[in-house]
Amino acid sequence: MLQPKMIELEDQLNCSQKHNQPILMVIFDNKLKGEECLLCAECMENFESENMVESLISQIHKLKSDLNQLLDELISNSIDWIKSLNDIGQANTTYSFLDELDVLINGPKEKILNQESIIEQIKINNYSLCAKINIKLTNLQNQDLYQQCENTLRNIMSYPHLKSFDNSIHQQEECYALSFNGSGSLMISGSNCDIKVWNFQQETLSEITTLSGHNSAITCLIFSKKSNSFLSASYDQSICCWSQINDQEWKCSQFYQQHTNCIECLILNQAENQLISGGRDCQIKIWKVDFLKNELCYLYSLNEHENDICSLCLNESENTLVSLDTIQILIWKMDDQQNWQFDNVVTQAIQSPRSRLCFINNHQLILVTRNEVEDLICILDIQNGKNQQFQIIEELKLIKNDELGDTSLFPICYNKEKQIIIFKYKLHVYFIKISNEGTLKLLSQIDYQTSYIFGTLTNDGKYLVIWEQVGKKFDYYEIQVN
Repeated sequence: MLQPKMIELEDQLNCSQKHNQPILMVIFDNKLKGEECLLCAECMENFESENMVESLISQIHKLKSDLNQLLDELISNSIDWIKSLNDIGQANTTYSFLDELDVLINGPKEKILNQESIIEQIKINNYSLCAKINIKLTNLQNQDLYQQCENTLRNIMSYPHLKSFDNSIHQQEECYALSFNGSGSLMISGSNCDIKVWNFQQETLSEITTLSGHNSAITCLIFSKKSNSFLSASYDQSICCWSQINDQEWKCSQFYQQHTNCIECLILNQAENQLISGGRDCQIKIWKVDFLKNELCYLYSLNEHENDICSLCLNESENTLVSLDTIQILIWKMDDQQNWQFDNVVTQAIQSPRSRLCFINNHQLILVTRNEVEDLICILDIQNGKNQQFQIIEELKLIKNDELGDTSLFPICYNKEKQIIIFKYKLHVYFIKISNEGTLKLLSQIDYQTSYIFGTLTNDGKYLVIWEQVGKKFDYYEIQVN
């Protein structure tokens, strides 16, 4: 029996741009011929980007039309306002001397020119037309199309790796810390000295409740991955454990205070029975955690640092702790009694006083910092270093800004499954992929007008939420990387 056979071999099919990648899509368009109909992965990115740009152009034209109409109405209202004021003026500024003299001599008092009534007439006229113009100005401010254009533009700028959602959720209070629960269905965020709990469903944030107790701004939040309990730390130097009572209520423990200055970093081990905290008192504190009893127990301190501690991280086996202060890195090892002991000081120079680090496996970690000449992110190997220095495996330059400092309260977000790193440095949030060869590839970056940017990543690496100080709002994104 005869079988149909394609003349071309599948691996010989190529897109019109000759990208030499597998064909993933065919466009049915009679204006296109042959290879022009074939799209590979790279073509699809460009194709979808063009569609998004065309959508943006259409939205801008519609916005322009609506704005022109509103502005024409504003101009018309303003002209009417001027005309009505002129009419009032004309009605009360022209008079006959003889008629007015007759009124003064023989007429009743109510016919005498009443200056107060004219002023009242002007006030009524002004109020009426002010109200009309204010409505138009409010319509200008509430243009939904403007928001649509902004979202489309964000998606084009970050496409194809970040998809922006509605970013109209505003929070005026300062937010220095955010965290998701294990399933990504709940988020907590700092709100000055309070904590807001949010429901995150169907890519939408909705506020559940506000929790009070701390006396100063919240600096760190860690949600348990096994329950809906969480930990908070604050500028008030205290740490608190919170246990969920029902869908809308959480109970706080006592407020534990062993630090003598602001707490800037918290990390929780995988078993969720040990908490490690660091702060501006140059101290690392080790705590026993019991989420079932909703309590902490202070164990001991690590006292080798002489400067503010701004970052802590554990390796995968949790037998190595690395701590970073404003000028140096220290390594700690777990002894046979499961206590942390000082191991050594790394002599690598740290030029940025608010650097951050994060382990990506047992022996390698990410460091975001500044060397003598540039801002950068690098992969360091702590096993193969020499002379108390980490071996630099890979590094990537960041946007240089010598005039601006940084804040340390946005920890590095790392998702092992997707091999993505999300971190902020100065005015930018960077989105980086670690390749199979161990190289760092910049996929996207989000630019802000302030270094006060704080965010968190869901545990599955699917969603990123950021609060920034200028807009006083939450931006959230879907991460489109497999």
